[in-house]
Amino acid sequence: MIVYATKVSVKKAIAGVLALGAVVWGVAALAPKSAETVSAEAAEEIGLDTRLKTNEQRVALLEGFGWKVEAEPRSEREVQIPKTFDDTYQAYNAIQLGQGLDLTPYQGKRATLYTYELTEYPTGAEGVTANLLIRRNRLIAADISAAEADGFVHGITGMPE
Repeated sequence: MIVYATKVSVKKAIAGVLALGAVVWGVAALAPKSAETVSAEAAEEIGLDTRLKTNEQRVALLEGFGWKVEAEPRSEREVQIPKTFDDTYQAYNAIQLGQGLDLTPYQGKRATLYTYELTEYPTGAEGVTANLLIRRNRLIAADISAAEADGFVHGITGMPE
């Protein structure tokens, strides 16, 4: 068995920590930065199962399906998904199932609702919004809706004529 012993002074310990910090800082400075913005090509690749961490990614998702929205959300709030669905939630989940999403695994959970103002809607309707319900950077529900008395709700994957 070989034993190696050394004396370490306070000066040597501080110098070692500073040297290690300089190496870590240098590696971090030279590492490539992640892109914060999403290009038009990348927007086409964003699907409903893509992780949505940034506002740019959420806007790119909507634009990838042909929706023109304001760059910043009109509102962002935390919501509680009910543990049991009434008829309204059953109908809403049917819309989600039609576009490949499902709210049932998230019953009783919290999520963040992002609401974006559409700048134009194919029928010319005013006050139409896009809603993205996100939990842990995953899209769990999405819709296009008009809150008027004779309003509508439909998925984001289909563009009305």
